[in-house]
Amino acid sequence: MAIEDRVLELESIATVELAVWAGMTGALAVLCLVAMADCLVQRTVASVRGLAFLIMMGGGVIALSGFPEQLFPELDNANYLPLKVAIGPLSAALALRYLGVWLGTEREDALTRWTVQVACVVLVLLSVATFFAARRFEPHNVLMSAGGIYLAMVGVAMFISARAAALGDSLARWMVLACVFLWLAVMGLVAKSIELPGLGLMTWVLTAFATVAYFLIVIALTIQRTREMRRLQLLAKGVVAQDFNIPMPQGSQLIPRVADVMWRSQRMERPCVVAAIAVRNLYELADELGHGVEIEILAVLAARIRRHVGFRNVVGLYHPRCFVLAVSSGQDPRRGELFVQSLLTSIRSSVRVGPPDQRFDFWPAVGMGVVQVEHSPMEALAAIDRAEQLAIEDLHIEDLLSRPLDMDSVPQVR
Repeated sequence: MAIEDRVLELESIATVELAVWAGMTGALAVLCLVAMADCLVQRTVASVRGLAFLIMMGGGVIALSGFPEQLFPELDNANYLPLKVAIGPLSAALALRYLGVWLGTEREDALTRWTVQVACVVLVLLSVATFFAARRFEPHNVLMSAGGIYLAMVGVAMFISARAAALGDSLARWMVLACVFLWLAVMGLVAKSIELPGLGLMTWVLTAFATVAYFLIVIALTIQRTREMRRLQLLAKGVVAQDFNIPMPQGSQLIPRVADVMWRSQRMERPCVVAAIAVRNLYELADELGHGVEIEILAVLAARIRRHVGFRNVVGLYHPRCFVLAVSSGQDPRRGELFVQSLLTSIRSSVRVGPPDQRFDFWPAVGMGVVQVEHSPMEALAAIDRAEQLAIEDLHIEDLLSRPLDMDSVPQVR
């Protein structure tokens, strides 16, 4: 009787464990269906990227859980194991690539760009290596090696997310939390795949919970970043809603934010750029459209600046006619000149403002002053004031260059 009771207990545990993995698989399948519907409706690169991420990462997680073997015992392990261990590094490479795109630091931070590129190449090569190794070596050893690869990938993802958070990206800190859940999930899934003794049902429940939590956090962060980018894109084009205010520090609130960027730059021994953008003709259309149109203009200009600077760096309004931005130490210094030129080109393009039945073209007359703070200490207020002074001087130079020559004032040579 004792043996039969033990057999029944083990069968009951196996049934509950199967239900746990089935629930996790069902949750991931629902997320994939939602992403597929979004892809069919939106038809954007971001939606296709999200669907590919869910299919690849979700497939790798389900394969590691052992659910397919439990559901289909007739699976040939000799043919299934190579696919099982190869899909993990391949999906990890895809996830890291998309993480770099989502953070936006890959094009600005040389260390992040190098880390992501090298890690993706290594993961693809390891995917091929594990595929062939699974046909020659013991399954336990291959799964152990694959588990080490997965944990290393999570470490790289956590590093670049933490770096982006340290450089000022407010959403990146939540990505670090997602990486913690991913680490817990990978630990549990690897333990399940190598059949590590001493782990019970509660471990698998926590593993399934951590897996679903990771995907939910990533999806939520992706939606939030996409919504922010979409709103900035519309504002930058002049398509504004009634609440076209962009949250940003103003006046004295801007000084500690700039000081924080300068402190991070000095700590990392990299230069910091503090720039001011002065708008001379902000109130030019006040007579035609009334006071308040300047808020609409500032919203469009702020969106254009934010799109160029990114979410990690500081953009603020020092006073109504002067924007101030501070580019963090993570910015690639080689891009400085091109960055300034492209930013000025974007800002100086026309802005359509006013009610729908009375639209006006506003051409911003702007000047830009740039202060590069090296390793020597400098007060944030002094850097802001100096950048504003240079921006005003730039406006005066533009006025002189654009002013027609008065022939009466030219001395005559007899």
